[in-house]
Amino acid sequence: MDRQRAPASWSAWTTALALFLAPGFGLYLPNALIVTLAVCALVRVAECIRHRSLPCWRQTPFLLILALALWAASSALWAINTKAALEGAASLAGCGVALLLVLDTAIALDRTSRQRAITSFFAGFTLATTMLLTDMVSGGHLAGWFRNYDISDVFQQELALRSLNRGITLLAMFSALAVLAIWNLRQPSRRWVGLALTAAALSCALFWGKDAVVLAVVAGTGAAVLALLPGRWPWRLLGGGMAVMVLLWPLVVRPLPGPQQIWEQWQGWPQSLQHRLFIWKFAVDNVAARPLLGWGMNSAKYIPGGNQDVTVGPKNRGTRWRPLPLHPHNAILQWWLELGAIGAILAGGVAISAIRALCRLPDRPRRLVSAAIFGQACVVSLLSFGAWQSWWLAGLIFCVWLINILEPLDQA
Repeated sequence: MDRQRAPASWSAWTTALALFLAPGFGLYLPNALIVTLAVCALVRVAECIRHRSLPCWRQTPFLLILALALWAASSALWAINTKAALEGAASLAGCGVALLLVLDTAIALDRTSRQRAITSFFAGFTLATTMLLTDMVSGGHLAGWFRNYDISDVFQQELALRSLNRGITLLAMFSALAVLAIWNLRQPSRRWVGLALTAAALSCALFWGKDAVVLAVVAGTGAAVLALLPGRWPWRLLGGGMAVMVLLWPLVVRPLPGPQQIWEQWQGWPQSLQHRLFIWKFAVDNVAARPLLGWGMNSAKYIPGGNQDVTVGPKNRGTRWRPLPLHPHNAILQWWLELGAIGAILAGGVAISAIRALCRLPDRPRRLVSAAIFGQACVVSLLSFGAWQSWWLAGLIFCVWLINILEPLDQA
């Protein structure tokens, strides 16, 4: 095959459609992001076959993701659940291939196609924000419709509103991208309207989202400030900080006391955060049992004792905590728990290579937005979602994709 990049004649339209759908899908149907990415990747494969071209696959982030997926597949040899390990490895490899293909699409887009994609994203972001505002006013009618809940029932209404937690997290990250998309609009009046809409979306996310969303926005702001530093300081601080966290997080968590002592010492903290500390302590204790190889990909929910609840708090009014509900709610600990030291180093390498890529972006606005998104993603990954959840990885891929589509602001 020829090394010349295939033109994005078909992908230009699927990209615009995908970026229009992404904010709404992310808010109400996060799993649909995976299907959307897969369709766009397949279209790009068809273009590459048609023009006898190959994407540039010799890129450090992709090679590290591939190595991590291969190590995850190898862990099936000693995993608690072999099938779950192989499925997780295949999903991770698929995300890596999808990332490679959509980035190849981004590079192949001409200026007109880029502008169309940016406009489509902002239109989709506007629609998603309007839908969220509607749900806030109506008490979750749209969320209930998407999830088939009866909003007249108080319990089902609560479930409908809680179903938005994942989407609100993604919307907060998309808000940073919307700022860049807005600045590509030609008319200043539209820019001000767009900024007002983005501020509304971010305000909704902060008001309605969990504490992790608020902390993520704060961390994103801090990361953006670090990206303003001159020279190689952003790379040193962000990359070095990530390396330190990956290597030392298990050691920092290990001295935590037992569940009852956690409840007694930090009674003023939210119970969800107290429970997180207990989950982390349980995970680290099991990391120590298999520090090099781990328990196997996707094995967190099968760890012995992880589903045996313990009671904490005062007698007769205790609260039940599960040691390990599905995953450790911390990506670094999940890397260590499931894939051991080798997997943690590989996964940390992927994160550090992403930091290096954002620090190398030629224009400052995209560096700032990329750093802000990275800071948000770090906090959310360390407090909330599972490291391998496909919808979460798909959301991050959409962010990387759009950053590579957006033109420098001085050229807009």
